[in-house]
Formats: sequence, structure tokens, C-alpha cells
Amino acid sequence: MLVASTLLGGISGCLSKPPQKTFLSIQTSRIKTATFSPVIEAISPLESTSNVAVKPQVAGTVVQILATAGQPVKAGQVILVLDNVQQSAALDAARSEARKDILNAERYDYLYKQGAVSAKERDRYATMAEQAKDDVRTDAADLGYKFVRAPIDGVIGDLDSVKLGDYVKVGQQITGIVDNSTLWTLMEIPASEASAVKVGQTVKLVSQSTPPVSGEGKVTFVSPYYGITGSSNAPNTLMVKAEFPNLTGKLKTGQFVASEIITGNQSHLAVPVQAVMMQAQQPFVYKVVPLNKVLPKIKASPNASPKTVSELERLPADTPVVVQTKVQLGDLQNNAYPVKSGLKAGDQVAISNTSRLRSGMPVHVKTGAN
Repeated sequence: MLVASTLLGGISGCLSKPPQKTFLSIQTSRIKTATFSPVIEAISPLESTSNVAVKPQVAGTVVQILATAGQPVKAGQVILVLDNVQQSAALDAARSEARKDILNAERYDYLYKQGAVSAKERDRYATMAEQAKDDVRTDAADLGYKFVRAPIDGVIGDLDSVKLGDYVKVGQQITGIVDNSTLWTLMEIPASEASAVKVGQTVKLVSQSTPPVSGEGKVTFVSPYYGITGSSNAPNTLMVKAEFPNLTGKLKTGQFVASEIITGNQSHLAVPVQAVMMQAQQPFVYKVVPLNKVLPKIKASPNASPKTVSELERLPADTPVVVQTKVQLGDLQNNAYPVKSGLKAGDQVAISNTSRLRSGMPVHVKTGAN
């Protein structure tokens, strides 16, 4: 606590008129316990749980494009068609041959039962029918490769690299399909905070877009080892994976987000953000106390003028006075700081006109302030 004598110069001016008319009016708040949720922060990109490249399994010329970039598609839906005249003709011929062989097999089976042909003859035609069926399946598969389909449900990416008449090669990437319904991110957590992270903890995120998009998910994986020098991860960090249901559909793969891992709930004394001021990087508040509690320190201070002391002595003993008080605080949450030291439950602190206050100044506490 800072003694009031350091800033008493302004008091004499306040007391040049009747005190009850010149005291600065302030609102106050009582220090009480609140629940805080410690968090670990990270910035990292989102990835989809399903993100695949679409590549033809056979070469050919593009004769139809049946989808557009950004279009939602279902698994198995045709995206584009390659030239397939030869494969279609082969399938038609195979089907015709199969029908003939199946009829022959059925006829020879009937004749065998009548004793008109041998078992060897019947089996030969039965074998030819089965082979014809296999040929149909093979030709149907060959034709099917000419229809490039979506492998998963999702949204088509860029299709501008392929146009009608283009010749595409086997394995050439023509587009990608991403399913953004569930996203994940890998966060690098400092080793000093890693012990607080557990699978199942809530993770809140906010995108860096305008307007920002928020979401909530869970920690699904905590790496069993730390990053080391020379690896792809930053040295002495822990990789933590979290997954998020993309409920609004506005989050996208590759988007950077600020994430907060909520590591638990803790109870602390809380001071409102309005009460806290800074001086040389030291936070402080103005605590409101009765004059009789602080007057002995003021009188003992070598910096207190006799006139100031005399004016204070003429005031009632219960006159509210503000005292500049150093505090140690945690991280801001919900417009309040957890108090580590400097205040106790029930203390009263100023939350208005704080920039006009000076330590040792008598004040008027507005009715209804708590």
C-alpha cells in the first residue's frame, strides 16, 4: 500500500470550500470471490477432417464437366466425364456376348438333364457363360473409370485447371473436395503450460476474419513427446489437437484462428477492470477506507504538510478516503481480474473518476455504490 502522503498536495485545494460540497463523488465495488477459467492461448490454422484430391484413374479427353467450383457434392457424384466411346462399345459387345453364352449354358444344362449331351459339354458352356459375365464386369469397370466421381461428401475446390477438350493423365489432380463440417487444428503449447492440458478439455476459438467467427470444440489428442531442435515443431513445445463441429459453416480449411484451451475453473477474489490503473507497469487500485484508519500514516509521513494534516483532522473520523494500493493480478476475464495479492474480501475500491483521484483524498461515495 502506498502511503497517502505522496500525493496530498491536491487535498488542500479540495478543502478550501465546505468539504461536503467539494468532495469528488465516486462509485465503488466490493471485492468478492468469482470463478475464473484459466486458459492457454494459441494461434494456428484449421484443417478439415476430410480433404481429398480428385484424380482420374485413367487418361482421356474431357468431354463433360458436370460440376462447378464451390458446389456441394455427394460421394459418388460425377464431376466430369472422359471420352468413353470405345469403352461403351466394348461393354455393349460384352453384354451381348454374355447374353448369348448364358442362353447356351441354360440350353446345354437342359439337354444334359435330358441325357442328350455329356457333362463335359454342359460344363464347357457354363464356363463360357461365367467368363462372359466376368468380361462384362471388367468392361463396366473400364467404362466407370471414365466418369470421375467425388470420393466423399463435401465442397468442390478450384476447377479452372480443367476445361472441355483437355487431355488429363492418370493421377493428375483436377480439383479437391473438402468436407468442412468438422475441423481440427494443431496448437503448439509451451512446455511450461503443457502439464495443464488434458484430452476432453473445452477449446474456444475465434477466427481472424471480419466479422470474427467463434466456435467451440474439445482437445482430442495430446502429443506424447515435445518438439526438439531440428524437428518441424518449435523446440520445447507440445502439439495439442482439437476438433470443432463447424455448426455455422463459416469456418474454413486453412483459416487461422485464435484458440483458448480452458484448463479448469478456479475461485479467486475479483476486482473489476474499471478499478485498475497502471503506474510504471505496476497495477494499483484506489481502496476506500475511513479517515481514522489512514490518518496516523499521513501524520507520520515527512511529506505531509501541517496544513493538510490540520484540514484532515477537522473531518469526521468516518470520512471516506481513497488510498492508492498496489495489487498483483492474474489475466483479465469477463471484465474482472483475479487478485493474487493486495486486497481482501470485502475491501471497497473506486470504479469511477479514478483518473481524478489522489492517494489520501477524501471522497463522497455515491448512494447505492457497493
